[in-house]
Amino acid sequence: MFAEDAVIHFNGSGPLNFEGYKQVGYAFLAGFPDIKATILDQFEGNGKVASRVRWSGTHTGEFNGIPATGRPFQNEDITIDHVVDGQIKERWTIGDLLSMMQQLGIIPAPGA
Repeated sequence: MFAEDAVIHFNGSGPLNFEGYKQVGYAFLAGFPDIKATILDQFEGNGKVASRVRWSGTHTGEFNGIPATGRPFQNEDITIDHVVDGQIKERWTIGDLLSMMQQLGIIPAPGA
């Protein structure tokens, strides 16, 4: 699915190669073994695919050093993939990690 030299931009972090991106995925799977992605919208044009994705899961494992809270979360992200010869060459993803951390009780929600 990804080109060998794919470049991934995730929530404003410096570019990741595919191996680094896999580590992000493994961290989410460790913290949220029941994680689910639902594609809400998807559009294609000019070699790019834009997707709006809803993520949900329950924090039952350690996530980036944060012990399990047992709380569920649900948020959305927008991903734009640049596809060349049927493979993702570059990906940009912006998601609402602040809302996720608030739902997990790691960061206080406004007015809490």
